[in-house]
Amino acid sequence: MTEFKIIDYGGEDWGTAVRLREDVLRKPLGQKFSNLELEEERNHVHIAGILHDKMVSTAVLVPENDSLKMQRVAVLEELRGAGIGSKMLHFCEEYGKKNDFKSIYCHARDSAVNFYLKNNFLAKGAYFKEDNIPHLKLIKQII
Repeated sequence: MTEFKIIDYGGEDWGTAVRLREDVLRKPLGQKFSNLELEEERNHVHIAGILHDKMVSTAVLVPENDSLKMQRVAVLEELRGAGIGSKMLHFCEEYGKKNDFKSIYCHARDSAVNFYLKNNFLAKGAYFKEDNIPHLKLIKQII
């Protein structure tokens, strides 16, 4: 069973999470996270999913007033479809509830939109380009 936990910025687990995110999200685009992008994560909440002592999923939560922006969500490719992503979303939602946030949202790549819709997120607005990829804003009330 996957265990989810909050990890510290700059620590060993955070470095592992960055590598996982780069492998899943950036390398297919021929990109890496810049030092500035990583420095901006200093005040964010970092989530890791651990299965059999291995990090298999990660997400970053960015507090914005009474909302949390969930970004840089990644699950190892070979474990997609096993429910790990949905369980991680639930962990993020519970974190938000415990810390008095009213909603959680993300900018989902077109390829991930159905995943969020299946997890009761609602589409808001029209598609837009981010990193030259179609994205859609999805939001879920958690109060």
